[in-house]
Parts: sequence; C-alpha cells; structure tokens
Amino acid sequence: MKTLPPVLIVTDRGRLIAYRYEEEDRPRAIATAEFEEGNRKLSELVTDQAGAFPNTGSIGTSAAERMPLEAELEVRCFRKISETIREILAQEKVTRWGLAAPSEIHGAVVDFLSGEDIATLALQVKRDLVNSPAEDVVRAFEKASAPAWAG
Repeated sequence: MKTLPPVLIVTDRGRLIAYRYEEEDRPRAIATAEFEEGNRKLSELVTDQAGAFPNTGSIGTSAAERMPLEAELEVRCFRKISETIREILAQEKVTRWGLAAPSEIHGAVVDFLSGEDIATLALQVKRDLVNSPAEDVVRAFEKASAPAWAG
C-alpha cells in the first residue's frame, strides 16, 4: 500500500475540512470552512420582496429566473470551495494531497482548481466524508489507495 498524502481535504457543498496526516499520528484538522451557498435554501439566500413581479392572472417570469440563479449560486459555491483548497495548499506547502467530495460535485470542484493544484492531487475519493470521524476519512483514503487486486 502506498503512503497517503500529508493533507487530506474533505468537502461537500456546504463545508470543508482539511486534515494533516502523518502515518504515526492521528489525523488532525488544520482548517475548516463553511459555505453559505451550499448550506442554505435559495429562499433564505435571496428575496423577491423588492423586485417581485405583480401577478395579474398570468404567470410572471420569476419562475424562469430561478434556475439560472440556482446555477449561479452553485457555481459560486464550487469556486469558493476551490479557492479555499488553494489557500490551504499554499499555506501548508504540500506537494501531494488528497480530495474527498461527493460524486455529484467532485468534478465541478476539481474543474475550478489550478493546473498546479491538480498536478499535486495524488488521491481522489468520490464520497461524502465531511461528517465522518477523522479515522473513517483516513480509512476511505487508504481503501482508495490500495490496488484493486488487493481485495
């Protein structure tokens, strides 16, 4: 089995935790971040009070505007996650790191990373591990790093 990267980052839409991991020690959290766009409902983030369309019997355009706004908030969230990852990697000065994110957002998060950060991304896990104990995070990365034929 190959050794795990020294920094393991787990994220979902609303939260990120970065762990420093050395083989002989327990993983310790070195950074956490919360992302408002990922944690809250659209109705909590925006209001249509001031710019509401009057409804005089026909349907206004507010429903048509909702999808582009949701997409924009999601892109903004992925961008913030990637910026936070870049800051952590620069602060920790690592040459190898691992990322765990749910499969439905994993690609979008990676898409916003710089080429340099992607080049040092040594291990990827497509699972939501944000609410898992640190030891479970390490086990998931160890399982992902093991060769498929190892069982």
